[in-house]
Amino acid sequence: MADKKPSFEEDLVRLEALADQMEQGELPLEQLMDAYEKGAKLAKSLETRLKTAAARLHEVSQAKDGTLSVEESDVAKQESLLDGAEE
Repeated sequence: MADKKPSFEEDLVRLEALADQMEQGELPLEQLMDAYEKGAKLAKSLETRLKTAAARLHEVSQAKDGTLSVEESDVAKQESLLDGAEE
């Protein structure tokens, strides 16, 4: 059975738990550094997922006359980020 990727919310809970552990100040240095590294990776992954979600929502474009229009982005129209990759 393939491993299921944790949801955004599950990863956020994991990041918050790591932060709580580190803030308590009771971890030995090596465990503190491990927790920090895991937290940094989780934070980067969460940030990437947020940016991807935001890009899926709207795309703003400016016409030659200066007017702005907001449309659903191409990413939002795709079912997967891999759709259209072969173009």
